[in-house]
Amino acid sequence: MINGHSPLPPARLPGVDEGFEQRLIDGIRPIAELFLASCLHHLFASGVYDALNKADGPSEIEALAEDLDLDTERLTGLLLFLANEGVVTVQGGRTALGAKAHSYAEFRSWYTFFVGGYAGTVGQMGGAMRRGAPFCTREGRDVGTGSCEIAHYDGMPMMHTLLTDAGLEPACLLDLGCGDAQYLIDLCRRMPGATAWGAEPDPDAFEQARRNIEAEGLGDRITLVNASAESFLADPPTGCAPDTIVFGYVLQEVLGQQGEKAVLQMLGSLLRAFPDIDIVVIEVDQKVTDPSVMRHGLARNFWNLYYLLHVFTNQHLETRPFWEDLFERAGLECRAAVTTPSSVDSSGVELGYLLRGRGLRT
Repeated sequence: MINGHSPLPPARLPGVDEGFEQRLIDGIRPIAELFLASCLHHLFASGVYDALNKADGPSEIEALAEDLDLDTERLTGLLLFLANEGVVTVQGGRTALGAKAHSYAEFRSWYTFFVGGYAGTVGQMGGAMRRGAPFCTREGRDVGTGSCEIAHYDGMPMMHTLLTDAGLEPACLLDLGCGDAQYLIDLCRRMPGATAWGAEPDPDAFEQARRNIEAEGLGDRITLVNASAESFLADPPTGCAPDTIVFGYVLQEVLGQQGEKAVLQMLGSLLRAFPDIDIVVIEVDQKVTDPSVMRHGLARNFWNLYYLLHVFTNQHLETRPFWEDLFERAGLECRAAVTTPSSVDSSGVELGYLLRGRGLRT
């Protein structure tokens, strides 16, 4: 009779050396990291993290599932996985957040962007590599929300630095490709007298932007249009008279989907529609082949992923010299340029420009 408490003898596998197990552990760790990233995203997106974060102590898993309309057994499975990763604790049918959960939660916007927005994209890459295959899709709402939340740390400080250092205080801001409208909301919070317009082509991101604006009580100051940048500029709505415009990671999409000529035409349309406008462009320098940049910690954990995704989603990144030459050919003067705050991202990969039509006011 087998004693259920004693270890079982190992089977024999001739020809496998003693170092195999450690190589296996090291070799498949990226798979575990993939699952960890996905489960962290689901912890945040499902509302479980927020519910546990508000609790005074450990919560009953069954009651938590009931409150959030989740399946108890599946929620328990997720929590047990995260418990083994040191993110939460699970004991006696109760769960609580661990210190790791709070550490990860500081950066939940990055999980929204990469996992919520692009996990499906990664799964499509194998098929998309076939010659003639269509580009991969992405989850527009999470891409827009994650990107705008991350922009509180990079794009928005760049925009405000450019405008403040130039002594500019927009009365009416236009954001083409506004995502979930966080740039517009941020501007209206900082400048109580300002109004804003936003154009967003993705229907899900547009609806999220509308909800965010309503939640902030800014519906009387921010006007949204469900349209692409090109169609908006081709026929600006009546009453839209911005003095400042923001292109936050938008030109790369137009460049990828319609080509360089379309970017030049769009900038030309902008100057014809609003000849005295100040233009803020936030873009990304294409540095994927530069080892001196790609050894940077954030480049390895963020920009390497970002560069990869853009190849598969019909967006085209270009170099700093390319963008500066394109602005010159579009008839734009560069008044100032900055990169991200060094405390957030010292790689220097992001580019922020303050532009205006040549020969206009100084």
